Amino acid sequence: MRRIAVLAMVLCLMSAGLASARTYKIAVVSWAGFSPSHVADAEGFWKSEGVDVKLVTTTAPMHLTMLKDRLVDLTFDMIGTVIGVFQEGTPVAIVAETGWSHGGDKIIVREDLDLSKLKNLPIGIYYDQPSVTFFLDQYLSTIGIAMSDARVIEMEPSTLADNFIAGRLGIIVNFDPDAIRAERQGKGKVVATSATYEGSIPEGLIALDDVLQSIPHADLVKILKGWIRAAEWIQSPDNWEAYAQILNARAFKNDPPYPESDLRAMVDAVRIHDRERLRERNRTGGGLHAYLTHLKSFLEKNGMLEKDFTADMIFDNTAVLNALGVEDAPAPSRTPAASD
Repeated sequence: MRRIAVLAMVLCLMSAGLASARTYKIAVVSWAGFSPSHVADAEGFWKSEGVDVKLVTTTAPMHLTMLKDRLVDLTFDMIGTVIGVFQEGTPVAIVAETGWSHGGDKIIVREDLDLSKLKNLPIGIYYDQPSVTFFLDQYLSTIGIAMSDARVIEMEPSTLADNFIAGRLGIIVNFDPDAIRAERQGKGKVVATSATYEGSIPEGLIALDDVLQSIPHADLVKILKGWIRAAEWIQSPDNWEAYAQILNARAFKNDPPYPESDLRAMVDAVRIHDRERLRERNRTGGGLHAYLTHLKSFLEKNGMLEKDFTADMIFDNTAVLNALGVEDAPAPSRTPAASD
């Protein structure tokens, strides 16, 4: 009887442990730069790290709505968008920079567009957020137009491409695969890309402040370790066939299957950070800190800084550094900002 009682107690404790295990929901849009998340899921990297993750593949900006409504715990997005959301009064935090667009974001104009008249024309963009306007500003400055004088209209990426193809817009900022469609079907020419201004659109993992604080640090490290393993797996040529299948079946599951040439083009248009670059970009005082400083200057210059911020206020690099094996990473010094 004693053995039965002990066994029952053990089973009860095991059941309690399983019941308390948390499933982390991560929103991700269809974008090659976020594809390591699908690889980590498909190849079981998160499972082997001991963390349960459920991916929610959606469209932009629905992923942000889901984050704000607490339907997901985390999401991947452009770092500049975090600043935009923060400017709107939502307390958010950057968990890690994981890569950047390197040609996948494009400024496309109609072949017959007179750029001298651009100042009076609407510019279609897929996000009216600092992530995109900062990129657009770098092009506009080369043709003598200030971002503060531009008239931007936000549209969902596929709708944006549709309007360009129909001739209702003469210039747009969009990302692949819809940028490819606009270029091919809308008589468009690419005048600049995110590769033209390297590092102008960094991307990473973000969360609401209070949600981030509710996630055990060890779990956050495991999530990032799974991502890092997936990013390394992608780099092996031996894995390309399996990777292509994951891209079509998961990352772009709502689209018709893309041919290999298009998949390679989309992958080549992003830069997913390796371990060395992850360390450099995420270290205290590193590349991400520099980007945030430049972004703040852009907002101030154009009268768009609604709420002041610093890198230390909005970025906690402890988990990503621990995931990279930097065990002596400094304790978080970030003081989360209160909501408005």
